[in-house]
Amino acid sequence: MNTIARSALLTAIFIVISGFSCAHAYSIPEMLSYELTWAGVKIGTSSIQTAFAGQTLEITSKVNSEPWSAPFYKVDDLEISRLDKVGKGFALHSYKMKLHEGRNDWYRAASLDRKKKKFDFVNLRTFAKSSSKLVEPAWDPVSCLYYLRQLPLVVGKPVVANVLDKGKLNRIRINVLRRETVQTPAGSFRTIVIRPEMNIDSEGLFYARGPLTIWLTDDSKKVPVMIEKRIENLFKDGVPVYLQQFTPDAIRNNLPKMETIRASLVGGSY
Repeated sequence: MNTIARSALLTAIFIVISGFSCAHAYSIPEMLSYELTWAGVKIGTSSIQTAFAGQTLEITSKVNSEPWSAPFYKVDDLEISRLDKVGKGFALHSYKMKLHEGRNDWYRAASLDRKKKKFDFVNLRTFAKSSSKLVEPAWDPVSCLYYLRQLPLVVGKPVVANVLDKGKLNRIRINVLRRETVQTPAGSFRTIVIRPEMNIDSEGLFYARGPLTIWLTDDSKKVPVMIEKRIENLFKDGVPVYLQQFTPDAIRNNLPKMETIRASLVGGSY
């Protein structure tokens, strides 16, 4: 099992779309709490918190694996996005990611310079720096979810996103699939379903290849209530021994389910 696949197995992914500036359509401060499961087994927790820090809008995402998994693969991720007031809405100013996944540690940051139309990236472990041309609208993997929730999504009409990470500006197509009612520990929700096309590479958990599906409440708040990620070829070399004890036979013989992780809303203030 490769590094990206292992990361994706123990975490959920919050990657979607981009825009220039937007006014929030939901209450702030907001806290969303999730449980992460694989093959019906709880493997971790995640949260997304949105709050004001002075005139700045700050979005904090955390992912932590369950204590039982620490001997095999511990995950402790923290990401913070900061947005500035622009017109009637907000636009990305900077972001920082500190990811600990198994034996791997990644620590990186980026900031935008709109006057010079560029973004500056720094690896905070090696202090290597780079710059690239900024193409607006652009967001990072955490703040882009904030923007998506402001859009009037229409089934059958895809959207293209500019997402910054690892010193690159990536364009991602997001398909708006259908409306569907789903059940989570937080309750039953009528949702609109989207699927970003994840065909880019990045270190860590955010850009693992494979189908990514996100369920947003079908209302003005567009709360992300469920996320599923399939990591294709996750177990091409077989299921590791330490995971076999947690895997029911019915799941072990169903490859799509074996390769899928799920984040489900359990509560919060929204």
